[in-house]
Amino acid sequence: MNGGESLKPGADADPLAARTVQIGEWQADPVLDELRRGEQVVKLEPRKMRLLMALARRPQQLVTLDQLLDEVWADLVVTPSSVYQSISQLRSVLGDEASQPRYIVTVPRKGYRLVAAVSEVSAEAEVMRVATPAATPAATSTQVLSVAASAPQQAEPAPEPAPEPPRLDVAPLALAASPTPRRRRLLLGGSAAGAAAMLGSGGWWLWQRAARMPAGDITLAVLPFDDTSPKALEQPLADGLAESVIGALSGHQQIRVAARATSFKFRTAQALAPQAKQLAVTHVLWGELRRWQQGLQLKLSLHRAVDSEVLWQQVLESPAAALGSLAVSAANAALQALGVAPLPANTTPVPLADAYEFYLLGLHYQRDAQIEGILKARAYFQRAIDADPGFALAYVGQAVTWIGEYFYGNGLSFRAMDARAQPLVDRALQLDPQLPLALGAQGSLLSHRGQHDEARVWHERSLAKAPHDATLLFWAGGTENSAGWPARALGYYSRAAELSPLSPQIQHLTGWAATNAGRYELAEQAYRRALSLAPKHANGTRGFGIIGFARGRLDEAVQGYRQALMIKPKDAYFWDQLAWIYLDLGMIEEARQAFAQFQAQSPQPVWAQVSAARLWVCAQDRPALSKAVDALPVQSKERDAVIETALLRLLLGQPEQAYKTLSSVIGLVLADPVPLYDDWSTFLGQHAWLDVAAIYCATERREQAEPFLEQASSFIERYAKQGNVWHAIGYHRARIAAMRGQPEAALAALEDAVRLGWRRGWWLAQDPALQSLRELPRFKAVLARIDQANQAQRSKLLEV
Repeated sequence: MNGGESLKPGADADPLAARTVQIGEWQADPVLDELRRGEQVVKLEPRKMRLLMALARRPQQLVTLDQLLDEVWADLVVTPSSVYQSISQLRSVLGDEASQPRYIVTVPRKGYRLVAAVSEVSAEAEVMRVATPAATPAATSTQVLSVAASAPQQAEPAPEPAPEPPRLDVAPLALAASPTPRRRRLLLGGSAAGAAAMLGSGGWWLWQRAARMPAGDITLAVLPFDDTSPKALEQPLADGLAESVIGALSGHQQIRVAARATSFKFRTAQALAPQAKQLAVTHVLWGELRRWQQGLQLKLSLHRAVDSEVLWQQVLESPAAALGSLAVSAANAALQALGVAPLPANTTPVPLADAYEFYLLGLHYQRDAQIEGILKARAYFQRAIDADPGFALAYVGQAVTWIGEYFYGNGLSFRAMDARAQPLVDRALQLDPQLPLALGAQGSLLSHRGQHDEARVWHERSLAKAPHDATLLFWAGGTENSAGWPARALGYYSRAAELSPLSPQIQHLTGWAATNAGRYELAEQAYRRALSLAPKHANGTRGFGIIGFARGRLDEAVQGYRQALMIKPKDAYFWDQLAWIYLDLGMIEEARQAFAQFQAQSPQPVWAQVSAARLWVCAQDRPALSKAVDALPVQSKERDAVIETALLRLLLGQPEQAYKTLSSVIGLVLADPVPLYDDWSTFLGQHAWLDVAAIYCATERREQAEPFLEQASSFIERYAKQGNVWHAIGYHRARIAAMRGQPEAALAALEDAVRLGWRRGWWLAQDPALQSLRELPRFKAVLARIDQANQAQRSKLLEV
């Protein structure tokens, strides 16, 4: 038969009814519903094969819409849109394009023509194909990767022939009627069966001959989906949907899913392939989102990561109203293609489509990780809540934006952040008590308040639900580091880095935890890695400043902070930390300039004034110090600044005024469940409780001082025992021992601090807590050693 002849249909005579046909580059087998091209096999849904055969019977001829409806959909009542969609899917399978067709040509308002050459495959060739071991599923360990309408079976030790995929040419299920339009529930929930039945209409499958991988060995990277909508305006929605698929898959108990910060670095499977082994990614899920007025189409493809070879493809179609279930359906389709169990059924009501779209847009802008993106994301999360007040994830997203704004130093105080974020997390947990992100966010908020034991319980609950969620691991690591367990924190960060090896933020916190543990080589390695991933992120170079300070190498600390400020010149706290290091080195003018920048940029003006007043302590300029302290407000919401002011009053020889200043806030400080000290301030050499004790001791109120000494000592010794190697621990111990009248213990602690890198000699010489040590020879020897080290480092800086 040549390309110009027609193949006449007939029950007995139709040669296409049971014979393989060559159509262009493809061989179509209507018995097995397969398309073959070399080693590639595509399993067509039976109705799609009948459509292709209807066109192949009349090569080069017009086949009208009515003819196709009569021959292919005779058993169903459908509209011409079924033909349009099926033709579009056939073109995708064949690698055809409507604009430059090589297979199917559209005849406007009439029908279609098959323009590729059509011929029968000879019986001899068919026999040879069947007899060839390379084409036999059993002989080649063929494993079908497809979406079935039921839960997937576990992979058997010995591969089996590919099962025939289900027929999914059914209309999407309608949404259940609801008493109120504000809330609807999908009939089939989030199960794999529901995903296939509701969203699989018109689906098709592609697989390659390859054995399945054990679930525990799979790491899947979900790339950002492409927007193929007519006006290409849906990219933020496509990105948000892909991230939502990652979120859904992170709750799977077996496979791992790469975090967004890593997978979104790549737009295609081909781009990721060269780094697949380095990233430990085994599979890639990619998609194309297309939006019409009444619905959505998501074309998914699963690739082998190392060579980007396509293993499976499917088209999911959804009515616009079912957008809220699309991410879970896509996740379950991919899981079934991988041959692993689906996600557990979710009884939480599916969010309304409008609310879910706003939520996805919020995820898109939150990914920017800058304050502008955080604020824009907050607006979208709020719109999601307004559209559907029962949408738990939107409340978590909103809460995270407040936490993010606080950490970006945008002028939001901790208490203001906490007051806004906690009610949102409470509402999310009320709506969905088992929501992993809500559980993790609750743990983080508790950790920020210093309630680490309670926080740990919430983190454990969240990770039990989503063990491979990099965000949850990141939060849990932060809690352990803040609680003074750097080794535990490193364990969480290591797991998070396995899921997101391209995240600089994970490397930043790995560097900080390693510094706490005194593992400086690991810290440097982490910060170098962070800089290679994000050269313009200031925390990478600042990390080397932190390490320099921790090791007593203040010249290196200055260089690290200077480089960080070249990247982020308006970071107030970088300027503050640099100013203090300049004071340690005796570089008064440089410190003055840094403090001026801190005051100009700081969202905490009173604390900035108090901190800058230390300049005159170091310079031993009593009149300037007196003027600076007198300019400070008597009352302030910044209670730590008031305590610091009281301490400066002691230096001015005003003990009773110092006591009066302290008394104005101490009741509020003690009633506040959030302590004024934490791991970071203690690392830097500041502890509010020891300053309070110093004021009480200086005013002969030692009984009042003792509870503060006891609390501070308990905190410091616990952190030391838990593996924190800070030179400031020796300084704090020295203050405690000196105020308790134990000079030998105090001097031994100071000598240990200097050995580890404590270099704040100017403050040791004036610290009221160390007053009893000033005239002791060993104390003076400590100051001399510090001065000698600082002079050498100052010389290095001046040479630079």
